[in-house]
Amino acid sequence: MKNLIWVFAILTVGMLYLAGCGNNKNDNVPINTACPVNQYYSTGNCYGAGGVIQPAAYSLNAGFYADNHSGTSRITFTNSAKMKDLFKFGMGVCDRGNSNYQNLGQSNCEYYLTGSMDIIIQFAQGNTNNMIATFVAQPRVNQGLNFYGQLPSGAGLLGAALGYATGLWLPDPSYYQGAQRNPLQLQMVVSSINNSAGFEARGYGDYWTGLNRTLLTIQVPKGKVEDTNFNFNLMVGGTTAAQGIMNRCQRPNCGF
Repeated sequence: MKNLIWVFAILTVGMLYLAGCGNNKNDNVPINTACPVNQYYSTGNCYGAGGVIQPAAYSLNAGFYADNHSGTSRITFTNSAKMKDLFKFGMGVCDRGNSNYQNLGQSNCEYYLTGSMDIIIQFAQGNTNNMIATFVAQPRVNQGLNFYGQLPSGAGLLGAALGYATGLWLPDPSYYQGAQRNPLQLQMVVSSINNSAGFEARGYGDYWTGLNRTLLTIQVPKGKVEDTNFNFNLMVGGTTAAQGIMNRCQRPNCGF
């Protein structure tokens, strides 16, 4: 019994390591970028794993935000399955095990469907051909107990037991190995739609995630960057996953 407890403990540590590892490379970068690959943009600077690396090439000081928790804007999830794809495969924050796992508490994507989310889009002044979209997701927080964890599949248990006994660790092939990206930040190319009445921003998921070949789209059927707010659709792979209202940011860099 004591050995089995150690197996679970070691496996949990291993799963946490796998969830946090991954190369930060992102090949999904259009022509004009505020920061090089491996870095993300925030408040006029380019950040890496160790903090501020360098000032950004230009400031993204025109932006809009939407969230489902402040009461000042709106995000409504209209397709739970597609939002789960974004949370799991695009951001790597939940359901990292397949159906053979039990994803417990805040490891389960259901907690993200009922949690909080922010979507921020930012443009450089005078350049609306490219933008950066930032997605931030947080799981639901209960007033009482909050926890997260995963019970592995049979293959995961076998690999852990073998590793504990021999030192040879075999990864569970059913466990999602994609990178974790929260916040997820993507460069997108912007084009006019609906006879220039609106615009559409398109880009693929982060290179090291399961959505690296899936098109993500933020569609504004009617609205311009000069407006104070507009309705938008978030599409994952051509299917609308969320809708809402974006408001112009009142703080530099949208506070991000």
